Amino acid sequence: MSAFYGELTGRNAGFVTPEEQDLLRRSAVFVCGVGGMGGAAVSALVRAGVGYVTIADQDRFEVSNLNRQTFAFVDTVGRSKTEVTDEAIRRINPNVCVRTLGAEWVEELDGILPSHRVVVNAMDDIRAGIQLYRKAREHGATVIDAYL
Repeated sequence: MSAFYGELTGRNAGFVTPEEQDLLRRSAVFVCGVGGMGGAAVSALVRAGVGYVTIADQDRFEVSNLNRQTFAFVDTVGRSKTEVTDEAIRRINPNVCVRTLGAEWVEELDGILPSHRVVVNAMDDIRAGIQLYRKAREHGATVIDAYL
């Protein structure tokens, strides 16, 4: 474990054991939708020490996102949500491994889910959500719903 990682996650002591923290460092989480709830979720996961994240979103930030989405700022309006989120979470932890996907993520679930045992569903696409739930069940992945 790097000195940076130890300092980043040091205050987790007491909430998680050293073994659990190491598990977080080695864990991969898939976050579908990085707007309101997904942005907050991926930020918290990276701050907690999760070492690998795959984020998927096909949208761009809009002015209407400014009142509620973690990585929406005036200077991110019009930019890809995954691109902005990738930059932001690397500012939190430059050592986190990030993979970004757009709309093609649904076709890649069979490749994603075997290595991402936890999925945060923070999207508003019902069709894609149905595919996600079905594929997660096939692969034994846990889906946590985090959307409004």
